[in-house]
Amino acid sequence: MNFRLYCLVMMVSLTGCITGSNATFIESENQNSRVRMIVIHYTSENFADSLELLTKRSSNPVSAHYLLPESNDSSYPHGKLKTYQLVDENRRAWHAGQSFWRGKSGLNDQSIGIEVVNLGRCLQQKKSDAYKLLGRNILCSFPTYADDQIDQLIVLIKQILSRHPDIDPTNVVGHSDIAPGRKVDPGPRFPWQRLHQAGIGAWYDETVATNFLSHFSTELPTVETVQKALSIYGYRVEATTVWDDQTRAALEAFQLHFRSHRVDGEIDAETAAILFALLSRYRADQLQTL
Repeated sequence: MNFRLYCLVMMVSLTGCITGSNATFIESENQNSRVRMIVIHYTSENFADSLELLTKRSSNPVSAHYLLPESNDSSYPHGKLKTYQLVDENRRAWHAGQSFWRGKSGLNDQSIGIEVVNLGRCLQQKKSDAYKLLGRNILCSFPTYADDQIDQLIVLIKQILSRHPDIDPTNVVGHSDIAPGRKVDPGPRFPWQRLHQAGIGAWYDETVATNFLSHFSTELPTVETVQKALSIYGYRVEATTVWDDQTRAALEAFQLHFRSHRVDGEIDAETAAILFALLSRYRADQLQTL
């Protein structure tokens, strides 16, 4: 046997088959998870309809990695809540659609999608003051989330974070955050602060926000400063210096997440204070550029 053939035989014997299930696995230390985000949705449908929509073929196929039912849903066949996994975490689910966060588009490639059963939905009406979105008259219904459902969600996300520890707190977001103006889920009643208190996701320091509030109560930041601040945090906003629809959409999404008692897509001292408190906590190095 010549030397080159001998080396080839030895290499194959040491490494196993190069392709296929018989490959010898020697794990490299030079790697990390492809998953960088968790995106939370509400279903707008009951459990049975949501499960069918997320698992069956259709002309407009959608999916998610996980589905969480709610206990008072008559279509849910079990008494005790349990989590349903629909897509392996290492595969791409089709839940984000056209999306953007922190400089990245097409977020299905790097996110885990969680659908939470909740009948929140919005219908455009010509005359209604039930809920204001982007200056339009929109009729929306946002049911509260049950405590046991959120408890189950917290357990699930902690398990996900244990498998993907590189997920930044600011990368635990809602569908509305990554698709402003197009999506509003999981809605203003979703308890983001409660998740943060459980060690999940981002929230602002109230003392820091109060200090910023004192400043912005006297003088609001300029439109360009707000646009740059939203962009630094993660939203797709161009610094046009004009109070335009893209800015209102991003600000509305921000309010849905962090200032949900009034969501109008308009800047005010409280919204500005919360935004800058978040930058102070999670983007301190970039805050100084504003």
